[in-house]
Amino acid sequence: MGELARLGDQLQAFAAANGLSDGTLFAVNLALEELITNTISYGFTDDSAHTITISLDLDGRDLHVRIEDDAMPFNPLEHEAPDLDAPLADRPIGGLGVHLVRTLMDEVRYERAGTRNVLSMRKRATEGGALL
Repeated sequence: MGELARLGDQLQAFAAANGLSDGTLFAVNLALEELITNTISYGFTDDSAHTITISLDLDGRDLHVRIEDDAMPFNPLEHEAPDLDAPLADRPIGGLGVHLVRTLMDEVRYERAGTRNVLSMRKRATEGGALL
């Protein structure tokens, strides 16, 4: 979890170097924090060293983000969207983070490649001060 701050710094440097808006940076950073936190908190069931690899690629105005990890197999896209109209007391705990990721990103895909989870996301990047 201590690496999340460094991840945020590297993402901010990438955004600045590529002229991405604060809105794009915010959306991608929030999605990454949610996904990485969940992977660390729930995906690793032992005390062994594990690896999470994150790559960013800007293709025109499409920002591609890829997360690979060696956690337990888990496809976050298999879970239904939460019922946001239900009273808070009636909602089950969890599920909002994945819903948030789906909402913030323009595309989210999952695959299991051998022993690794691979989550690919695409965000249409905006320039300058434009928001999301």
